[in-house]
Amino acid sequence: MDSMTFCLAASLLAPLSTTCSLASAQIPAQTAPPASPWPASADALTALGTQLVEAQMKRSATGDIAGLEQCLQPCFQSIRFIGAADRAGSIEAMKDLAMAAPAKVSSVIATRVGDALIVTCLAEGSQTIGGQQLGSAATPRLGVWQYVDSQWRLAAWANLNMPRERPAPGLPTYAGDTTLNGQGSTLLAKFLDLQRKQEMPAFEAMLADGVQVVNFRGQKVRADLIKGAKAATTGPATITEARTTRCGSLTIVTCNLSMSQRFGFATSLPADPAAFLAVFSGDGDATQVIALANTNKPK
Repeated sequence: MDSMTFCLAASLLAPLSTTCSLASAQIPAQTAPPASPWPASADALTALGTQLVEAQMKRSATGDIAGLEQCLQPCFQSIRFIGAADRAGSIEAMKDLAMAAPAKVSSVIATRVGDALIVTCLAEGSQTIGGQQLGSAATPRLGVWQYVDSQWRLAAWANLNMPRERPAPGLPTYAGDTTLNGQGSTLLAKFLDLQRKQEMPAFEAMLADGVQVVNFRGQKVRADLIKGAKAATTGPATITEARTTRCGSLTIVTCNLSMSQRFGFATSLPADPAAFLAVFSGDGDATQVIALANTNKPK
């Protein structure tokens, strides 16, 4: 704003020759707002997602515990075929994760829902998890980041690399909050029941535009999820060992899920327990699913 000058007559009866001193109003310098961490284009968002996933792969391959501790939020949860882990469990698990080199990342898809960045990709590289040597074929990964304390930090992660014969998942080593766990289980059960009953308007309303999914078929987006729900015959869901954490606007739910699905005559998923991850955004009736990961696969 330009400086403005104000002058008041000392008295209404003062002669016209009377002068008064002029004061210039000084406008304090404006501080520029902080730059947005969000890229301005879809290509730039994909580039950011690629950078974050590759950094995560490098930390895993090099055993960078300090780097992992810095990038995981306190509310962080993850799943692998052996089950779910919280922040402490994930850090401890890295010590037993053997990788010859960082996995090669491809097919990156990055979407934004509110303050969450959802990234899926394929990762190619051999791993040893839980004492089992896994194949090196490209398998799906999913990560959910938020910009917290001036850096991108992980809220959730899913790794779908697993043996040909998937064993039953183990029990979580962390208890979590009993009330929150129950709320997360109820929320997930509601969503899965809409799918089972094929109540499509309500089911679709719970899917955010940027939702992403990883499962035995690879990476999927919202349209794929809706198409699959319409085509599948889904059995009732049994949710056990649910663990729920809150990351600001996000609700992270992990569990062991038993839920059969049949897709036509050729493909079916057994009702065997499998580690499952769901990330919700929002509260109340506005709650939507933004990320899903299912380790179940056909026998």
